[in-house]
Amino acid sequence: MADIQLRNVSKRFGDVAAVDDLSIDVRDGEFVVLLGPSGAGKTTTLRLIAGLERPDAGDVLIDGEVATAVHPSERDVAFIFQQYSLYPHLTVFGNLAFPLRAPRRRTGEAQIRARVQAVAEMLHIAPKLGNMATHLSGGEMQRVAIGRALVREPRVFLMDEPLSSLDAKLREELRIELKRLHRAIGATILYVTHDQVEATTLADRIGILEHGRLVQIGTPREIYGNPASLSAARRLGSPPINLLPPALFDAVAVPAETATVAIRPEDIVVHEAHERHALDLKVLEYSPLRHLLILDHQGTTVVATSAGERNFSPGQSVGVSLPARSLLYFRSDGRRIPT
Repeated sequence: MADIQLRNVSKRFGDVAAVDDLSIDVRDGEFVVLLGPSGAGKTTTLRLIAGLERPDAGDVLIDGEVATAVHPSERDVAFIFQQYSLYPHLTVFGNLAFPLRAPRRRTGEAQIRARVQAVAEMLHIAPKLGNMATHLSGGEMQRVAIGRALVREPRVFLMDEPLSSLDAKLREELRIELKRLHRAIGATILYVTHDQVEATTLADRIGILEHGRLVQIGTPREIYGNPASLSAARRLGSPPINLLPPALFDAVAVPAETATVAIRPEDIVVHEAHERHALDLKVLEYSPLRHLLILDHQGTTVVATSAGERNFSPGQSVGVSLPARSLLYFRSDGRRIPT
């Protein structure tokens, strides 16, 4: 396997900066997920690494060697797309074997059969090797697409939202399979998604992309608990983090320049109404299965999770405490204020 480095890479399409001065390191054998909304530059970043796009500035390095001017076929990376991109006239075996029969990778038939069989068993599709690609389910087709990359044994795997077109149950199954595969083969994987569940389930580290720029990179726990910016704080968490006006708090305790105070729903402490040092809020909605409270304070919505087996009714008053140790402060430009 190999590591990947992007050094101050930029790519524009007309007036749009798809990737803007992006620097990132993916270590050998690491599973890094780029998380961000549509238009954040995730796919363009993968295409720059694969050589399908040329950067306007900066360099792409693979295993320490500058690959910016290297032809895609010479980079030894495998690209797994959102759509399966299988050859419909070939069987599963034929699709898996196809990369090994390419002129640049001529491999003996005995070795092809051995590698295809091993990958098929790893992905639980060995019984389907004789089936035509068009006779597979969506989940099976995506396993074949992943397997076609695996048989090549590339230095780097690039995955562009490969599970997004599957239903929820299949996505969950294949997330588990991908994590298991990563542990088994120690692959270097750069994976892009807009789905925070995928990101937190799969990633060793998550890179938050916004408008082509890297907002923050770290472990899922680091980004969730210590976000560097408001956009990073909002990217992880279900239910999402509460964004509250500073006026809700004691002015002495709030740092200067604070435009937004944030707190995770699970960090809010729910009491009986009218308790000392607690804010009184009105219950708008309560979900007993998730112990989720949607509250209102003078037009400001606050979401909290309630521990225990208490029941709440719309219109009921409750008291909440917002512990100072759990509060995050942000400037008007979204930058975190250290405390």
